[in-house]
Amino acid sequence: MKISYDMLIIIFTLAAFLVNITVQLTKGYIPLPTKLWCIIVSIIVDMGVLWAGADYGIFKWSVSSILAFFFLSFIVAFVAMYGFDTFKNLWKRFKDGENINGNT
Repeated sequence: MKISYDMLIIIFTLAAFLVNITVQLTKGYIPLPTKLWCIIVSIIVDMGVLWAGADYGIFKWSVSSILAFFFLSFIVAFVAMYGFDTFKNLWKRFKDGENINGNT
């Protein structure tokens, strides 16, 4: 089974969302810095994506796929860490009626 780039983007977007929700719900119970916890959760989630994809025949187990998913987990962690704050700031600006284009 071949997977498209669009599907990969959707998978990793959902992974970033899952990482963000998991970290937000558990950060008060874990005695680690939040960003480190986010990276750990991201590695676990992305390795789970690789495992599930390999189980369905979408991905193949190899050293290169494990390394690729490991490095992709840092991108997912970055999106999970900073994407929520950016979205929250944009939502607040939009809700308050601020001109988001920067024009006066």
